[in-house]
Amino acid sequence: MSRLAEYRALEWLLASKKTELHFIKIDPRLKRELEFESKLHDLLAEYQLSRWYVLSMLEREIQTALDAIDQQQRPLAAPPRYRTRQSKYYKNPHTGEVVEAKSTLHKTVRAWIGQYGRTEVESWATAWSVYTSKPDL
Repeated sequence: MSRLAEYRALEWLLASKKTELHFIKIDPRLKRELEFESKLHDLLAEYQLSRWYVLSMLEREIQTALDAIDQQQRPLAAPPRYRTRQSKYYKNPHTGEVVEAKSTLHKTVRAWIGQYGRTEVESWATAWSVYTSKPDL
């Protein structure tokens, strides 16, 4: 590129940027921002504070708010997909034997069902939560 072409390209770029600058200067949003900035500088001067001090105060406040949000939104532990079976104690009134089982598939409970019948053996069952401590097995 010749020096003359480079000069003309920069001249054209400068003219377009001047036009863009002119439109930005008359934009009401820029006027509001410049007014806010001047009032902010006046306020900082009035209270003898630096921009950095004010920014650090705001950062601490924002960080405190973010920490509070983090603690509020902590997900709780997911509930189990299924509930574990509660143990039962079966106490045979004929022999006094006590068996802890979660279902009737337990070997001893199965034998009692065969001997005494399901309804009678189920009547012997007591929930584990009834006992404060495990009985002697």
